Amino acid sequence: MPGFFILPICNRLSLKKRGGIVMRVLGIEFNAKFLNYVLLDVGEENTKIVTANRLTLADTRSKDALRAFQDAVQSMYNVTKPDQISIKTKPEKGTMSAGAASLKMEGIALANSPCDVEFVSAHKIAKCAIADGLVKKYLEPAYKAAASHSKK
Repeated sequence: MPGFFILPICNRLSLKKRGGIVMRVLGIEFNAKFLNYVLLDVGEENTKIVTANRLTLADTRSKDALRAFQDAVQSMYNVTKPDQISIKTKPEKGTMSAGAASLKMEGIALANSPCDVEFVSAHKIAKCAIADGLVKKYLEPAYKAAASHSKK
């Protein structure tokens, strides 16, 4: 992953500083059977991508697969230790609605979250600029969810 780079974060002044890093934000996006995530260390001047990856839900109707996914989510939270989680919203109704896998993964992610969770609209994510080549294309929505985080 690249080193530090400049990235505008909304309402950076309202964040509290802790040891050089203002906040650790985990951006999550659900896409089909994948949970894509990007962890950012947000500083006063710079933001650093710490890690980026994806988790897969193997089967939506298997108790063992759901438990394995839950264990993977808990492990991700334990390793990343986020201060805030930002999840890209998906509509529950309509033509672009979330599928069964996305809704189940969202429920597991919410139930196991170790910190506050903020839902970020697709409209807000679309406004966030992406620097080419920082993350793989399929991780861009998760990156934008983390980058568009605003502390209320």
